[in-house]
Amino acid sequence: MWDKFSPTEMARRYELARDLMRQESVDSLLLFGNSGMNRHNEANIFWLTNHLDMHHNYLVLPLDESIEPALYTGLTNHVPNAREVSDVPIIEWGGYNPAETVSDRLEAIGLGSARIGLIGVNAVFAMGMPYQHHGRLLERLPRVEFVDLTAGFATLRWLKSDEEIDWMRKAAAVTDSAIHALVAEAAPGMREYELVAIVERACRDAGGLPHLTFLRSMQMDDPNGCLPSQNPGDRKLQEGDVLITEISGSYWGYSAQIHRPIFIRAEPTPEWQRMFDAAHSAYDAVADALRTGNCERDVIRAASVIGEAGYEIYDDLIHGYGVDLAPPWVDRSCTAYWPWDEANQPPSGRTFERNMAVVVQPNPITPDQRMGLQLGAATVVTDDGAECLHGIPFEPLVTA
Repeated sequence: MWDKFSPTEMARRYELARDLMRQESVDSLLLFGNSGMNRHNEANIFWLTNHLDMHHNYLVLPLDESIEPALYTGLTNHVPNAREVSDVPIIEWGGYNPAETVSDRLEAIGLGSARIGLIGVNAVFAMGMPYQHHGRLLERLPRVEFVDLTAGFATLRWLKSDEEIDWMRKAAAVTDSAIHALVAEAAPGMREYELVAIVERACRDAGGLPHLTFLRSMQMDDPNGCLPSQNPGDRKLQEGDVLITEISGSYWGYSAQIHRPIFIRAEPTPEWQRMFDAAHSAYDAVADALRTGNCERDVIRAASVIGEAGYEIYDDLIHGYGVDLAPPWVDRSCTAYWPWDEANQPPSGRTFERNMAVVVQPNPITPDQRMGLQLGAATVVTDDGAECLHGIPFEPLVTA
């Protein structure tokens, strides 16, 4: 399933990209993406082309609007579909050495001695284009000055437009369908990998794409892990299990994310209910703190109820989301400030702005890391706190 944004929305994005070029005094952007992280590594190119490839791609976007942008796919048989989903005027195969194709294009449009902004995969993780491609570009274009603008470009996507938020709402509905399916279908005797099949089928049936399904099952009275696993096992569900989850469904590239524990034919034990209540309190407090003008320090303070309950966290507390992982970002290092001490506060960090998309995911764990759960949701920052995009209630989910 694929869709397209309006011409007005795409024009907004191209204008933002060209504003960045003018600010940085570059003559063109050269963007790279690949299919890593379930195609999250395509985020920058996808944002400008609507093409969500299963391989690598390059996009040449000149500052001069009279020169047509050019998209080069990694595989030749991907060109027809790319032309179907994208309105980029030039879409061709990049060849077995795409750096040569790109350099030929830059020479052909008169940018053989220009200043070019490179946009890699993700500045947070310092991921750019392959070093072989970069080296070949330097050989072929010795008069070009290349500058890394990956971090600056990422900021263009931090604040979501109304159309983007609408797509995220659709992604949230896709993701919710997966939780509903798990609650309805998960039963003793099923293996963990069968649960992944339930999630992926539900996402497809809802008109979306499965993005990620992390889960772990264990007996409530014999916990053996504090986080969902990225790779399902063949363990069979049993009555009295808890299933901890992290699930993302997508609506053509835009993903939501939800975290819910699911209890298999049994109410949560007192220990699990206490942990759930701590996570719920933290979620509510963090969601309230995620309002325009507040900062990451306010979120850390709000979540200190986890530390006060005697728990730690292992995963991030919040992270930006939408197409890929992005700021604002508060990781587990925030536990150094719990319990809260007014005399020992963390740095303020980033300030929240209206229409930032943020996953709130309190994940209390026991200090021995044998027990934990996540309780979270994709949200959007508003002037009055975070708006949850999901419809799944914040309560223990118990299978029939």
